[in-house]
Amino acid sequence: MRIGDWHEDQTYCRDRSVRSAAARTRWLLGWRWWNCRKRFIQLTGPEDHQARHASRSGPARLPPSSVKDTNGKIVGYEPDIAAALAKSLGVKLQLVAIDGTARLSVMQSGRADVNISSYTATDERAQKVGFTIPYKAQGAAVLFRKSKPISSLQGLEGKTVAVARGSTNDTIVTNDFPKAKPVRFDNIADALQALKSGKTDAVMEESTTVAKDAKANPGLAVLKTAPISPDLISMGVLPNQQIWKNYLDNFIRNMIASGQDQKLYKKWFNADLPSIITNQP
Repeated sequence: MRIGDWHEDQTYCRDRSVRSAAARTRWLLGWRWWNCRKRFIQLTGPEDHQARHASRSGPARLPPSSVKDTNGKIVGYEPDIAAALAKSLGVKLQLVAIDGTARLSVMQSGRADVNISSYTATDERAQKVGFTIPYKAQGAAVLFRKSKPISSLQGLEGKTVAVARGSTNDTIVTNDFPKAKPVRFDNIADALQALKSGKTDAVMEESTTVAKDAKANPGLAVLKTAPISPDLISMGVLPNQQIWKNYLDNFIRNMIASGQDQKLYKKWFNADLPSIITNQP
C-alpha cells in the first residue's frame, strides 16, 4: 500500500482492523502502515542509467544531492532527507530510479509516494503536482574547461551546453539562451563527464554542484556570475493528496527548526542553508 491509495491491498496489509471506518480514516495520514506487517515508503530520485528499471536504496546520479560512493552505496543530501522522512513515519525506505521526465508519471502509476529529487516548484509544474514548502533553494551556474574559457553568459552563444534532460536547467538553456546549443543527458553525472571529455563546451547545473565539481577538478572553472534563475526546491506529491502534503510540510518545518536540514546541507554542500529557507514563517 502506498500513501494516497484508498483501497485495501492484502499484499501489504493483513490486519483486518483496517476495514473499520476509523482505520480507513487513518489511512489519510499513512496510519495504515503502522497496522501493516510490511512497512515501507517509496520515493523517487534521478535515474542511474547503469541500474535502469531497478528499485534502489537512493538516487545515484546527482552529486552532491545524491551519488554512488566507491562501494556502490547511494549517499547524498536528499537520500539523507528521505531516510529521515522514512524514520519519522516508522517505515522502510525504498527509492525508485527515474529520470527528470518521469517524476510525475512514476507517482501517477503508484510506483512512488513522494518525489525528493531537486524538484523545482515552478508554476507550470504546480498545475499538476502538489508541492510542499521548500527544503532548499538553489540557482544555476555554468561550468567550463579552463582550456576553453567562457567569460560571460553572453559567451554561451554558439556553445554546446550539457544539461540533464527535463531539468529546470534544460528549460533555462532552451528558453533564456536560445543561441546556445543544449545537449541533453539522462542525468547530470553524464553531463559533467561530457564536459570533462571535451564533448561539450559547458554544463549548466545547480551552483553548489558545479562549485564542488570545479574544486575536485583543477581543469574546470565556474563562470563568475550571480545564480541564474534562483528557485525553490520542494517535495512533490499528487495534487489530490492534501493530508499527505500537510504531513510532509510539517516534517520539513520540524527538520528546519531543529537544525537537521542545516546540518545535512552543511555536510554535503559545505555551505549554510540559504536564508530564504531558514527564515520561512
